[in-house]
Amino acid sequence: MKRLVSVTMFAACFLALSPVVRAQDCSNWSNYDLRGTYTMSGSGWIDLSKLVATLPAGTIPMSWVGAHMWDGKGGGTGWISVNAGGVQLTVQLVGKVYAVKADCSVQESFSMKIKELGITLGPFSRLLVIGGTPEALEVYGMFVGAGPGSGVDLMVAHRISMQYY
Repeated sequence: MKRLVSVTMFAACFLALSPVVRAQDCSNWSNYDLRGTYTMSGSGWIDLSKLVATLPAGTIPMSWVGAHMWDGKGGGTGWISVNAGGVQLTVQLVGKVYAVKADCSVQESFSMKIKELGITLGPFSRLLVIGGTPEALEVYGMFVGAGPGSGVDLMVAHRISMQYY
């Protein structure tokens, strides 16, 4: 009897929420719908020896914060401040391009100009997923590097303005 009540309650809750729990439809979205300025943060792991040969090899933890903009036309810019195992790096995102897809994913590529090292790396690709609503848009992403400085990280970005610089 106890099990029957539990299953019945679960089914009732599921049915009550079913109109709310549905896939987001991005089939009418375009690059223009993502325009604006976003704050972002992420964390993961990186091997700095892939960037600077004199540094010891091995992955180290990293975390970062920054901001980026999408211009509504498939381009943009941005910056991030990275702490990689205690090493502070200032990065400018250059050559940023993106494309919104009907399945709510966004394919983005960019290069990173690292001030302290005097080098530009990339282009890198990131797969993003749109979340939230147009009024409170969020974008979630995953980066798995394949080139210099190969690393892995997860990120989230929150739109703070529909304007861009």
